[in-house]
Amino acid sequence: MTKELKILRIKHDVTQEVVAEKLGVEKTTYCRKEKGKIAFSLQDVKILKEFYNLTPEEVVQIFLT
Repeated sequence: MTKELKILRIKHDVTQEVVAEKLGVEKTTYCRKEKGKIAFSLQDVKILKEFYNLTPEEVVQIFLT
């Protein structure tokens, strides 16, 4: 998960700060989530799906594998 999220974030040219703001968390919290140290909530996944315009298959690939 961590590698895919980082690649996705960089591909969309956004910083961890921007994504953290979208999720309503501190940058350090998002960083820990991106590294796989804290799990993403269902609400987080929904927000990221919309933010990155992910397909259901991409959501499964990123968050469930």
